This record gives sequence, C-alpha cells and structure tokens, in this order.
Amino acid sequence: MADGLRGRDSGGVVTVTVDDSADVLAVALAARWKQAVDPRSLGSAVTAAVNAATMQALAKQVERPVADEPPVSPVPRHDGSRITPAEATRLMDAVTADLERFKRQVAEVVDRSVTAGSRGGHVRGTAQRGQVLDIAVDPTWAHTARTSELEQELLEVLRALRARSAPADLAQGPHSPAIAELMALVSDPNTLLRRVGLLP
Repeated sequence: MADGLRGRDSGGVVTVTVDDSADVLAVALAARWKQAVDPRSLGSAVTAAVNAATMQALAKQVERPVADEPPVSPVPRHDGSRITPAEATRLMDAVTADLERFKRQVAEVVDRSVTAGSRGGHVRGTAQRGQVLDIAVDPTWAHTARTSELEQELLEVLRALRARSAPADLAQGPHSPAIAELMALVSDPNTLLRRVGLLP
C-alpha cells in the first residue's frame, strides 16, 4: 500500500490512503470484506474512510510549521522608475478585477456539490468543499467483481471528486501578473515610497 495518511471506516473494511494535501493515493478493501459488510453498505464505509483520511491531512496541514510552507513564487523586479497616478490606478483596477474573479471561482466550488462516476459505471460519488458526501456502488457488481477492480473504480471516483471539489490551483490563492506586480511593490516599502514620490 502507498505511503501516506490512512483513514478507515469503523469496521476496518475500507482503508483510504491520502497524501499531505489530501489527494487520494490508494483504496484497499479488507481481504474478507464481503463477510464484514453488505455490498449495499460498502459506499458508506468508503465515505467514512476517505473523510477520516482527509481529516488527518487537514490536521497535519494545520500543525505544519510556517517554515515548511511552500515557497512563494518570485515577484517581478521593477526598474525603480516613478509610478504615475494613472499607473497606480491601472494596477489597482487590475488587482481588484483579478481578486473578484478569484472570489467567483472559489464561490462556484464552495457553493455547489460535484459528482463523479467511474469509467466502468459501477461507482458514483458526490462531494462538496473537499468532503465526500456519498459513494454509491452497484451492489450486484460489487458482489461478483474482483477486489482489484472494485478498488480501482473506487480510487478513480475518489480522485475525481477531490480534483473537482478542491481544485489545487484555487488552494494556492489568487495569482496574476497584476497581483505579482503589487506584491513586488509592497515587499519593499522604502522603494515604494520613492517610486510614488513620497521619498527622495
């Protein structure tokens, strides 16, 4: 089984492994899972296991020291020329528009649930805000399918739900050329004051 953080359902039937970012690495069913849980209840066990693993990843992210945070992208260097009022207005308008666009993207993800189905059509799921709400498994197929096939379809759906309900690009925060330019300006207050004409 892959290295990572493991979550299990209360009966120990399903184990889901995630990385520190809560991306799903593996799904494993206990060797005699059919004797432990009815195939019609398997989806609930998967839901419990993946959410337990996700909570471990979130707890680890909260505990991580600031020094372990990923490095911030380098900001562009400026030439030291004066910033005119028109240039400052243009920059602030661009940053405001970029932040509004980012807020809309976040709202679309936060406010709606997403669904995903396996290519084989035997597993479906729903998630919202990075949390799996429901996993449905075709019980007739689950009863006769090989464990490896079942694990693969579950893995496929859990990965798709994670990608759709918690996109990695949004987790990195807002970014654009205008935002990078503003960050470069405010990272050096003395240079900023010089460029706007408040210091010689």
